[in-house]
Amino acid sequence: MRLKQIKLAGFKSFVDPTQVAFPAQMTAVVGPNGCGKSNVIDAVRWVLGESSAKNLRGDAMTDVIFNGSTQRKPVSQASVELMFENTQGRLQGTLADRSEISIKRLVTRDGQSNYFLNGTKCRRRDITDIFLGTGLGPRSYAIIEQGMISRLIESKPADLRIFIEEAAGISKYKERRRETENRIKHTRENLDRLSDVREELGKNLDKLKRQAAAAARFKELKSQERKLKAELACVKWLHFHGLLQKTELDIQQKLTEIEQFQAAQSGDQLLVLQLKEQQQDLRTEQQQVQQQYYQVGNQITRLEQQQLHQRQRRQSLTDELRSLQLTLQEADSYMAQQQEQLAELEFQLENAAPDSELKQEQFESLTEQAEQAEERSVSAQSALQQWQQQFFALQQLQQQNQLKAQHSQQQQQQLLNRISQLQQELLQLDAVVDSAAAEPLLAKQQETQQQLDLLQQQNIEAEQCYQAVQQAQQERKQLQLVRQSELKQLKNQQDKLSQIQQQVNKQQQQLLKQLEIEPKWAKAVSLVLGELQHAVMDQGAQQSYVAPTQLNAKAGTLAAVIRSGLYPDSFHSVLLADTTEQAKTKQQQLQPQQSVICPQGIWLGSNWQLVPGQAASDNYLTRQQQLLELAEQIQQLEQQLLAEQQHEAQADAELLASKQQWQQSQQQLQQAKDQLQKISTDLLLLQQQQQLQQQRRLQASSELTAQQQDFELLNLQLDELEQQAEMLDEQHQAQKAKEWQLQQQQTQSQQQHQQLKQQQDSVRQQLQQLQLEQQSAQKQLSFSQQNLQRSQQQQQQLQQRHQLVQEQLAEVSEPDGEQQDSLQLLLEQRAEVELLVQEKAEALQQVEEKLRQAEQGHQGVAHLLTQKQKELADFQLSAEGYRVRANNMLEQLTELQVNFKELSETLPPEANEQEWQQQLEKTQDSVSRLGPINLAAIEEFEQQDERKQYLDAQHQDLVSALETLETAIRKIDRETRQKFKETFEQVNEGLQTLFPKVFGGGSAYLDLTGEDLLETGVTIMARPPGKKNSTIHLLSGGEKALTALSLVFSIFRLNPAPFCMLDEVDAPLDDANVGRFCNLVREMSETVQFIYISHNKIAMEMAAQLMGVTMQEPGVSIVVAVDVEDAVKMAQA
Repeated sequence: MRLKQIKLAGFKSFVDPTQVAFPAQMTAVVGPNGCGKSNVIDAVRWVLGESSAKNLRGDAMTDVIFNGSTQRKPVSQASVELMFENTQGRLQGTLADRSEISIKRLVTRDGQSNYFLNGTKCRRRDITDIFLGTGLGPRSYAIIEQGMISRLIESKPADLRIFIEEAAGISKYKERRRETENRIKHTRENLDRLSDVREELGKNLDKLKRQAAAAARFKELKSQERKLKAELACVKWLHFHGLLQKTELDIQQKLTEIEQFQAAQSGDQLLVLQLKEQQQDLRTEQQQVQQQYYQVGNQITRLEQQQLHQRQRRQSLTDELRSLQLTLQEADSYMAQQQEQLAELEFQLENAAPDSELKQEQFESLTEQAEQAEERSVSAQSALQQWQQQFFALQQLQQQNQLKAQHSQQQQQQLLNRISQLQQELLQLDAVVDSAAAEPLLAKQQETQQQLDLLQQQNIEAEQCYQAVQQAQQERKQLQLVRQSELKQLKNQQDKLSQIQQQVNKQQQQLLKQLEIEPKWAKAVSLVLGELQHAVMDQGAQQSYVAPTQLNAKAGTLAAVIRSGLYPDSFHSVLLADTTEQAKTKQQQLQPQQSVICPQGIWLGSNWQLVPGQAASDNYLTRQQQLLELAEQIQQLEQQLLAEQQHEAQADAELLASKQQWQQSQQQLQQAKDQLQKISTDLLLLQQQQQLQQQRRLQASSELTAQQQDFELLNLQLDELEQQAEMLDEQHQAQKAKEWQLQQQQTQSQQQHQQLKQQQDSVRQQLQQLQLEQQSAQKQLSFSQQNLQRSQQQQQQLQQRHQLVQEQLAEVSEPDGEQQDSLQLLLEQRAEVELLVQEKAEALQQVEEKLRQAEQGHQGVAHLLTQKQKELADFQLSAEGYRVRANNMLEQLTELQVNFKELSETLPPEANEQEWQQQLEKTQDSVSRLGPINLAAIEEFEQQDERKQYLDAQHQDLVSALETLETAIRKIDRETRQKFKETFEQVNEGLQTLFPKVFGGGSAYLDLTGEDLLETGVTIMARPPGKKNSTIHLLSGGEKALTALSLVFSIFRLNPAPFCMLDEVDAPLDDANVGRFCNLVREMSETVQFIYISHNKIAMEMAAQLMGVTMQEPGVSIVVAVDVEDAVKMAQA
């Protein structure tokens, strides 16, 4: 197995797609510093599964993508592909029979990394598993970079052991052992959890067993209770049913008695109705006579009222005339008084006017003096208030100054206390802060993060695989549904067309049915036939129709497409054209009676054109052709569906396996995330605690400085406040003296203003009194004038009324004799009608007496009837009660799901209600003594018991699995010890052989640090010729390099890797040692492919193939290959 070539694209400086071929066993990669030689080795390490960006000389995995240059833009992804020859079949498993193997890795800017094996997407683990035990890997001894030689010699024993394990091929055993240990760990955890569950379940089973027994006893008692309830209900029903029958007999007897009383009541009721009719007739007659009596009385009253009204009218007019005369006399007297009063008031108004004007002038003068005095008082008051405000402000300043002083003193004391606290806190924080506590957690976090990255990549790959399989299955199912839908639609179309064709076939022989036509021209033939396609053939068809066998059809005509059957002779004049363009061309050359038609049905004549519609496609020939096409499509779809159904089972199995793998990867990823989260949380808490302590120390120090500055500032403020207090006291005394002067001025101004105000008020009252008197006199004058006018008007009205009353009094006369005669006649008529009213009243009284006696007899019968009806209602109520109770018993039996007929037949004859009630109460008492019952305990006990048995079986399975895993561990350990021991001895022997050969003498050997071959480390000791150094660290750089090469080549001799890549390992060697190095590499190249980077000319001369790497364009690497033998031949020629 050897490396054939490397394909790079977008990886670091190899931005363009580049192929690096390795046709020879020894290839030297040469070029100036910084041209990208080491990127070739980084590419190989990256493809083999390197997950640490640090080992690829980067900060993040996306750093391997070309990030642009002065002339190039960044690319979005990087990919590297390794091509291996496997002609010797060194790889095992499914890849053993492949002669060429391709491994590819691709990463994008979003951090998504994908692996491909022979073009198929795979996991990173699949790549690493392929090379386990072959010496290849991202950190194996087959790839040695710059500085790795010295690190290899000075590495820890545990790290050096890894190279021996890889050479022994036990790295895969260690991987399996680690997986087995994880399984054992998970199995033990599951076993512990299962033991806890079984223990808890055993306790619950004992409790459920007791509850189940109580529940069974409860069910038994409830069944007995149900039986007793049913029998007791049956006994009660028989009892209530007997009482109901007896009560119904009493009801029938009462109904007979009621009917008798109702008959008697009907006779009495008829008599009462007759008497009521007589009573109504007499009342009507009485009302008529009474009405006549009232009419006569009304006439008498009307005549008497007329006479009385005339007498009252005459008396009224006489009284009114006398009153009017008296009123006229009084009005004359009143008018005379009013005229005298008017003259007096006019005199008073003339005398009061000069006094009012004098008082008004005096009032205005006093008002002006009072306003001036008030202004002086207000001015004095304003000055006093302003001064008082200044005085109060001064007092407030004194109070504020005192408060500030007190507050400053308090702050000063608080600052002293705080300064003391801060000093103590700083001493404590200095003793607590420690920055070295987080180093173990940081190392553990980095290690866990690397594991998490690996698991995330595996999980992404598993998820992508599962999603791809699931997507493929969904697409396949969707395609299957689509094809099923298409198949259903095609079958429906086939059924419809078949039904139409069957209906056509039932008809008589038609012209179109007996024709066999080329499918392409079916539509054209149907169009030309038109209605003739439905014509029925008879024996005389030969006269107008011909057969192809009897007459040669003309080529290029419609007759030529008829394979068999009779057709019209007109088909010979219809030409054929494959396209519309051809038809239009032939249209110009048509003879009379000729036409041309296309397969689509477009029919052209010399001067006409016919384009078929939708209906033209619906004919026998077209449908027949569609049936044939549908049958073929249905057959194809059915075959496709059958093939997909067969493939579906295999796809389901692949989906299930992919899903299980993904779920397992998710579980591992979640465990790693939980572990990382816990470590990160602990680290974050520790860092936060340290940061908080450090911040607190800085804050405390800063606060201490600020507090001390504030303390000094408060001292200055206190001094200023004391000076301000003394100055304010002096101002306070001066303010008090000034305030007393202003108060005296204000008092004098207020007294003057008060005196003027009193004088003003006195004059105002006098003036107001005069004005009131004038207004009063004026009002009295106006009122007297109005009264005088009103009196004159009244006097005129009284005189007019007096004249009118005299005229009315003359018109009123004494009553005449005719009214008196009419009145006498009406009085006599009223006496006669009054006698008739008395007669009618006596007759009505007699009939009412008879009616009362009849109603009394009717009421007696009604009372007896009501009593009997009440007794009947009581019986009916009792019967209904017995019926309801009996029905309740039946309902109870229905609720208990018991058949009454069957129960009554099995009921003991001696059964009675009291005895059965006692038994029922005794059973219910037994049920209540059971207490709370878990009715689900029986079923739950059975379920839990079944679960217990299942868990016991699981426990046994886990114990067996644990024994199996421990046996596997012991087997792996045994094989690992054996292989490690054998490999260690062989490598040690090879080192002891190669070291003297490389150094020209001296000795070197490997040693184990412990006795346990599973865990012991490996150390190396080398003593060049003439030296007796005590440790490997005392060697020079060149000696360390040669020693490391001796060790690596010893391993290669034992287990040669497919290839070996060396990156400037000859840099620390001189020319002599470079020669020894080249001889050793040349010897090893017979079995191992070497690819090395070197600047040494001796090493370059050794190579069979030179691979030059250069940068013609800044930041972009290109490769130039030279075959040394060809170059030598060319130089010699």
